[in-house]
Amino acid sequence: MTLHVAVLGIDGSGKSTVATALPTLLAAELHIRAGSAGDSFCMSEAEEDLLSPRFHPLGLSFTGHLAKGFKRLAKLVVDNRHLYPVIKPCQMIFQDDAACRLSRRYSAEVMVSDGNVLLSSMGRVINYLSPASDRDSTGASIADTEVLKAVFQCLLDGKTLSNDIRERLPGLEKAAAAMKLVRGIGLHAGWLPDVVIFLDISPQIAMKRIAARGKRVDRHENLEDLSQARNMYLKTLDAFSQYRLSAVMHRMVTDNMTPGEILQAAVGAVKPHVLALRSERKVNGLPLGASDAKVTSSSVWRRLFNFRYLFGYLVNNWFKGAWREPTFLFSGLGNLLRREGYSAGVMRAIYEQDNKRYGFMDRVFLEYPLHRAVYDRLHILVEKIEAELETRLAKGQDVNIFTAPSGFAYDLFRPLEVIAARNPDSMKRIRLVAADLDPYGHLEKELINRAAKLGLRFEFLRGDITDSRTRSKFEQAAPYDVVLFVGLSSWLPKPQTLGHLEWVRRNIKHDGILVSDCFTADFYAISGWHFGYKANYYTPEIYRSVMDYCGFDGLKAPVYSGRDKINHVMLFSPL
Repeated sequence: MTLHVAVLGIDGSGKSTVATALPTLLAAELHIRAGSAGDSFCMSEAEEDLLSPRFHPLGLSFTGHLAKGFKRLAKLVVDNRHLYPVIKPCQMIFQDDAACRLSRRYSAEVMVSDGNVLLSSMGRVINYLSPASDRDSTGASIADTEVLKAVFQCLLDGKTLSNDIRERLPGLEKAAAAMKLVRGIGLHAGWLPDVVIFLDISPQIAMKRIAARGKRVDRHENLEDLSQARNMYLKTLDAFSQYRLSAVMHRMVTDNMTPGEILQAAVGAVKPHVLALRSERKVNGLPLGASDAKVTSSSVWRRLFNFRYLFGYLVNNWFKGAWREPTFLFSGLGNLLRREGYSAGVMRAIYEQDNKRYGFMDRVFLEYPLHRAVYDRLHILVEKIEAELETRLAKGQDVNIFTAPSGFAYDLFRPLEVIAARNPDSMKRIRLVAADLDPYGHLEKELINRAAKLGLRFEFLRGDITDSRTRSKFEQAAPYDVVLFVGLSSWLPKPQTLGHLEWVRRNIKHDGILVSDCFTADFYAISGWHFGYKANYYTPEIYRSVMDYCGFDGLKAPVYSGRDKINHVMLFSPL
């Protein structure tokens, strides 16, 4: 059984952000499978993402595609007060149906929806019928709590309306007929959620947030209409609480809350309802980025000639770069990838590709969009880290750096070497602590030698960065000015990711900086799924929300992306 959670609020309340980020956090904190339906459709569990934007390995329901199409259409007609009240409920109907279908398909324990067709329509109906901003509007309220409770009874229970309510709500019988039609054609819509989270924000602050987006303001995004909608939502949810005595409605006054605090409160509100669904999961213990599937040559050939891979994936994504994947069987770098996953050795080959002449097949490997993104990431990191270190050194500060997993630490040594060439004495004010599992024993000696040439203080620690005993060693050099967490967010299970980020927050200076990155799902993610890889994919918006949750200022973090917009580098300041 799936617990359905709806997030509601007026425009500018942050409901879309909460609805999108909440499943990731629930999966991380409670070790459950949780999904979301809204701007996009997602499904997450602790170890991996099963569904996310542009990543639908098991397909997206037809109504999911319709919901996305009608959402785009609703944005086009948002200022039309005749079309928008028709298009928007259609989008919500398809979204509610998709939420039900996907929760069953993936056996989700929690499904979070950005709104709900019944509750959202009732909350905004006054804006449609008599908007407060309309010069001809009387501004009158059309319903009180008892009337709205009767609406639920009519639409959900088929109860006959009194004459008084018919007069006050002349369109309700048409709505009831439309609901019967929707259900008659097999759509799962017109249901009420088990839990509601209402983000209650003052219209004045909502308007400031809307203006801060820097985007065109919709016609209904004004102080009068937002105030009217807020009041109607409160009445609707009061009626909802009376109608569904077993349901729980959480009202969060968010005026003085940071985005991270809102997410923490939302997780806290949902947590008691899903504790019984908790199922502990374990990390499989393989090198990060390696697959738990057998990747022997015979196994790879079997996967390549799988019908779903060949025609459902490879043909559809041929011109995006998927044609390169079969050639990995014939390249040295492809063989290295199958043996080690995305190990430090594979990263080295991608990073140092300009220093070596590779054959044709290896060049095909290196130009694969995912590998191009890794190459671009390094250049972004070098530029941003050099600027950050230069600024701190120019102030006469000692700089304490921590990087984990370090790999060969190209992202640090390259900018350090540039700085050292200009000012060798500055290296005496730098301390670098690097940590990595180093499963193949390639890193420690080389990093020590490279640090010695620069003359900086260096320490290498081998171990699992998520292990408490290893972390106690890291803390001996804390607090840190600059912390790097790069290349791991996709491979590390969500609980460990949150745990590490929270540890960083406790061990970084108040004016420190966290440099991190995330990968957005694209066609390559579906290929990885076919070959048995488990990974987590974050859009920059979701990753920044996770950082907010962990105590960083994710909202203001700048985002730097490479050519293919697959990898995104961000710099976070602690709150």
